[in-house]
Amino acid sequence: MKKQSGSVLLISLVMLLILTVVGIASISGVSMTEKMTNSQRDYDIAFEMAEAALVQGERWLDDYDGGWDHSHLGCSSGSPCWTTNCTGGLCFRGSYPSASNSMCEVDSSGTPVWQSASIWASGAATYSVSIAAVEKPKYLIEFMCYSPRDPTSYTEPPDYTSWVRIYRVTALGYGTHPETRVMLQSTYRVD
Repeated sequence: MKKQSGSVLLISLVMLLILTVVGIASISGVSMTEKMTNSQRDYDIAFEMAEAALVQGERWLDDYDGGWDHSHLGCSSGSPCWTTNCTGGLCFRGSYPSASNSMCEVDSSGTPVWQSASIWASGAATYSVSIAAVEKPKYLIEFMCYSPRDPTSYTEPPDYTSWVRIYRVTALGYGTHPETRVMLQSTYRVD
């Protein structure tokens, strides 16, 4: 009988070790791909929710009374109230400097309303459709004053017929995980 040297056993063990390492690497790669796919799906949900809330805010502006006067500052009962802390999602951080026929001025000092967590928590309007997310999407509508319809030819206030109202609509959508959030903004002109 010949003496066995055991080289086949050694080669088999090395091959088994290599296959094990390749298998573990494949499982790790699949796991990472699955996490990336789930993260992208969650981002897509948050984006779609923010987009839906943005459209709802723009539609609200389309339905809003076109005969805007300065009564929004007094917040009379039954009418929308535009405040500095965005009650009901309606924001106006500005003033009419002198007479009621003057143009408004937006106060650009301080933190913008859409960057304030407290305004999002207490003042934002909520998207009206029930959805599966961590939190319902929210939106803010900021009145950004007036702009001439035609910059080459316009009349001065109190004749606002040649002016349009400018708004900024900001929407915040959430995914199925608390850390997934998407914010969208649009500048909206109402004739």
